[in-house]
Amino acid sequence: MNCLDYRRILLAGEGESEAMRTHRLGCAACADTHRDHFAFEAELRAAMEVPVPNGLESRLARRSATPFDPARRRWLAAASVGVLAAGAGLYVWRGRDDSMAMACIAFVMKDEAKSVMMGAMPREEALRMLAETLPLQRVERIGRVQHIVPCPFGEGTAYHVILMVPQDKVTLLVMPDTPMPRRGRATQHGMYASVVPAGRGSVGVVGSSAAVVDSVVGAIRA
Repeated sequence: MNCLDYRRILLAGEGESEAMRTHRLGCAACADTHRDHFAFEAELRAAMEVPVPNGLESRLARRSATPFDPARRRWLAAASVGVLAAGAGLYVWRGRDDSMAMACIAFVMKDEAKSVMMGAMPREEALRMLAETLPLQRVERIGRVQHIVPCPFGEGTAYHVILMVPQDKVTLLVMPDTPMPRRGRATQHGMYASVVPAGRGSVGVVGSSAAVVDSVVGAIRA
């Protein structure tokens, strides 16, 4: 059991096995992941526990017995448009497997756990090294930085950032020496990656949700 396996199984909702528990008890990073995950789940459950108004069941029964009126038709049409828009958002990820974005996914799948084990770099050094590509202050406005360390990536160096945003965790790979002329996307193994130009280099964003990745990319480019 490693950190990456622990995080993926936990976020998949499969529960914590004995092997996962043993790993967590010896790993501060995964203990933080466990605590944050269940705190978020508790907040989500609390937000969804809305009391049902009195008489709602009888009102719904009466409404279902009435003829299909034009107002209801318009409401359903609007809902259908919303579903189609969501589908269109996912469609743009298909058939766009950019090589750099694929490399970012491969890093998360194969090397992220090793990077976490290396420990984090001092914040003062991160401020200096990221300044010309993606200033750390901007990253900290997007979410909570849990880990940042330089690591080999391709033919150069990337700064590996694990970022906690309200919806999920994402991985950033800040690449000061790797310019990108345009945005690239890829999806594989249930992961989504987007690489965007930033400063004199580029930034890769990897997550398990296309919507979250797009949201973080939008915040980086704002």
